[in-house]
Parts: sequence; structure tokens; C-alpha cells
Amino acid sequence: MMTIRWIEAKDVQEIAGWEREIAILSFGNEAVTDIAFHVRKLEKAMVRERSGMFVWEADKCLAGWMWLSSRENSVTQEAYMQFRSFYVHKVYRGTFGVDDLFKAGIQWAISEGCQHIVGHVQVHNLPMRALYKKYGFAPTHLTMEYRASTAEGEERRD
Repeated sequence: MMTIRWIEAKDVQEIAGWEREIAILSFGNEAVTDIAFHVRKLEKAMVRERSGMFVWEADKCLAGWMWLSSRENSVTQEAYMQFRSFYVHKVYRGTFGVDDLFKAGIQWAISEGCQHIVGHVQVHNLPMRALYKKYGFAPTHLTMEYRASTAEGEERRD
């Protein structure tokens, strides 16, 4: 049985571990990997943004997680939703539930009156890029970085 529901306090510890994985994928050696940091971040966000924080349960286990936040463009004052996090446990990747969770987020944003949804994704995260594309998200920006030197023993990513 599959259920999509709002986050609860009992979910925070496991999701904090997933947030750590997301951070490593997105920021590499610069990622914040302290689980306590991610627990505090989630607990604080639950006070303000719980309505945009969803979990997917499959067979009474956490299978996935999604966090959307309301934002406003500082120049145009246009309101939009931002995908802050999207994670699916490796056992459930590639299953129908991934689409159900993603669609639930889009439907929730629309039900909140939002017509513009933004998702940021690390360039090497091909599964997430494919999921965004599948649902009609179009690339709009690409961040380019240059580092004159890297720490000894650190592998450069292209």
C-alpha cells in the first residue's frame, strides 16, 4: 500500500539522512553532512512550511520525500513554488510511486494558486533532470564555476 502524506516529527531523522545525501550529490566536498544540522533545518521548516513537505510511504516504510516552498521573485514580485528537495529511497527508484509523489507536488502547488514552479538540479543528477523534463520543466539557467586549484587528492568534476 502506498500513501502520500505530510511530514511528521517521527520522519525527521530518516529524512535528515536523505537531505545529507542530497547535499553531497549537489555540493560534493562543500556539502553540509552533519545530520544534526539537517534535523534542525527540517524541524524549523516544519513550523513554517509543513504544508509543502510530503512523504511517500510504501509498505509502512518511508519511500520518498518532497519539499516545496513558496517564493517570490525579488525583481518582479511574481510568486512561485520551488522544489527544495525530492528524494526517493533506492529500493523505490524507477517505480510508479516516483511519478505519483512528483505529481502530488505539482497538484499541491496549483491548488495553492501557483502557476510557476522552479526546480534546481545538479548537472550530473540525470534521473532528476529526466523527471523534470518528463513533466514539462524547461531548463532556464546553468551555473558555471571555475576553481583555479583543487585540494590535493580531490578529483575534479567536469
